[in-house]
Amino acid sequence: FFVLSIPGPGALAQQLAACAMAKRFVNDTSTIVPEAIDGLLMSTPNVARLDGYPDIKVVLRTDWDKSAAKVSVICGGGSGHEPSFAGFVADGFLTAAVCGNVFASPSQDAVLAAIVATTGPAGCVLVCMNYTGDRFCFGIAAARAKNEYGLDVKLVVVSDDVAIPDAKQPRGLGGTLF
Repeated sequence: FFVLSIPGPGALAQQLAACAMAKRFVNDTSTIVPEAIDGLLMSTPNVARLDGYPDIKVVLRTDWDKSAAKVSVICGGGSGHEPSFAGFVADGFLTAAVCGNVFASPSQDAVLAAIVATTGPAGCVLVCMNYTGDRFCFGIAAARAKNEYGLDVKLVVVSDDVAIPDAKQPRGLGGTLF
């Protein structure tokens, strides 16, 4: 049998206050993205990391055959609003997701690695949000994939913004889900 120890009212109030202030579980801010990806991989079938991890943070389908006549769909951006985008890597959804650090765009090398790993003769649709860093890194990676590897890559920049009316640079957060 168990012995239950009940703290005094002051200690209990402190514990409840500490729990109420906590908004997320973070072991270490420097490892939050790799840990989130690790957790996703442990809980989701048919997904894996691309070589180069943790600098290249790409989650991709293990059941994808790039030689088949199918267009790969890659999306990505800064981490911090999971499960977007890695949580959508699955049959009928994304072929791969490129994860940046928290609220930072992924590198053009990471985006290029995802394109090369998943794009076959049918080509690739590369989806990014309307953030300066995302547009820059995804655009450079798309150009490099075309020039260096001869891959057919189309870049789609999503720029809706329902959160900020009349935004001068709509971000595209909601639209990328649809």
